[in-house]
Amino acid sequence: MSVIDFLKEKSDRLAKNKDEIVELIQPQLRGYFNEIFQSARNNPWVNWSLDQKLLTSGSDTATTQSDRWIHESNDNAVAMLKNLSNSLGSVIFTGNWMSVEQERINQFAEVTEDQQWIHTDPERAQAESPFKSTIAHGFLTLSLLPKLTNAVDSERPPYPGAKMVVNMGLNQVRFPYPLKAGANIRATKKIISVTPVRRGLEVTEEITVEIENCRRPACVAQTLLLLVY
Repeated sequence: MSVIDFLKEKSDRLAKNKDEIVELIQPQLRGYFNEIFQSARNNPWVNWSLDQKLLTSGSDTATTQSDRWIHESNDNAVAMLKNLSNSLGSVIFTGNWMSVEQERINQFAEVTEDQQWIHTDPERAQAESPFKSTIAHGFLTLSLLPKLTNAVDSERPPYPGAKMVVNMGLNQVRFPYPLKAGANIRATKKIISVTPVRRGLEVTEEITVEIENCRRPACVAQTLLLLVY
């Protein structure tokens, strides 16, 4: 079940059972409950998320729903759907190498207050760590994904034509091999799935962070995005 399906199911269930829930609440609290419920339903972000009805739901045939989506969507969204659908499973991006130096690791440790010696003490790591070096935090590698995939390049956005790209989270993340301080990394990206939704596209990416001269990657992550048109 996708994130959008989960949110919609919970919202529908709450809407159907609201009256029963209210009856169980003491009379003096019912007004507050109704106010909170209505406020949540009027929240633009909640409604925007719940409005992402997948084309596979409902009583209409998939063909009818697809035709309706194409009719209601702008040309940029339709072109992006075709482009991504044609490249499913293929590597569509390979980034440039970048070095992860000890200074960057120290700065990340300072911000996150994760000062474990395996990250910040090169001398102790050399003497005691099986890696014989300090290593980057896994979350540091993860936080570099936008940079490694050029998602932060406003002049060359990865999904041109979209009004905005919303990070909906991660399906799964693995750190197969430690990233040693001073190593070079780069990212490759595949599109795993693309689904038309109300107002845009839901895209699942698979990003692999390679380590130069190393057979195993530092990170493999599936990211979930919403492209809003």
